[in-house]
Amino acid sequence: MPYQVIGLALVSLTSFASSASVKNCGGPHDHFSNVSITLSPDPISRATPFTLTIAGSLDEDHIGGTLDVDLEVHALRVVDKAVKSQSSYTVSPGFAKGPMRLEIGPVTLPQDPGEALSDSSGDLKWCGSSADHLKDVSASTSGEVTMITGSLDEDLPSIVANVDLTVRALFVKVPLKLQVPVSFSPAISKGDWKLTVKELTQTTQALNPVKVEGQVVIDDREHQQVTCLSVDNLDRAMVV
Repeated sequence: MPYQVIGLALVSLTSFASSASVKNCGGPHDHFSNVSITLSPDPISRATPFTLTIAGSLDEDHIGGTLDVDLEVHALRVVDKAVKSQSSYTVSPGFAKGPMRLEIGPVTLPQDPGEALSDSSGDLKWCGSSADHLKDVSASTSGEVTMITGSLDEDLPSIVANVDLTVRALFVKVPLKLQVPVSFSPAISKGDWKLTVKELTQTTQALNPVKVEGQVVIDDREHQQVTCLSVDNLDRAMVV
């Protein structure tokens, strides 16, 4: 019988939230137990950097599962989208059982935070070099299955994602530039990694076409590049 690892409920990430924006909606049989989730400040304000921390303990090694997504995205005053999807995944070598902690932030949002990259339409390419710490990157898609492999030449206790994107929706063009520090405990170990994702179902409702272009450069704590992703994502308007 499959058991849930963890469930997260995102109530709201705007200053209009009247209760905790991120909650643990899991149960007593989750494999990720003793869960602590903190968002500071809560609710998020664009004027103040925020930090999200998730901590707990895995009761078994985690090498795969199913991801269920049910989101409503509202941004740029013209983006209005509902996304429901289910995907299965495997990750090797996986994550060892025991205490885990993930911290995102502090992050300062731009005045208009832009559109979430929640669709798989468009192109996502590697734009790194031979000096990157993530080497021999390979990505392939066959049908509904995507496989990504690569080899880390160092342990990664933390990274910084340098986001430089441009979001276009109708007549609105918004530059999205921000730095997203992320720390992991235990660290992501060096060596060969493999991620396989299979899309099982996806339903999207969108009112306006949205295009996202730019790069995301990921650095380690020594400010050395780990990898670089180039984004060219055209999300056509549709109602499913």
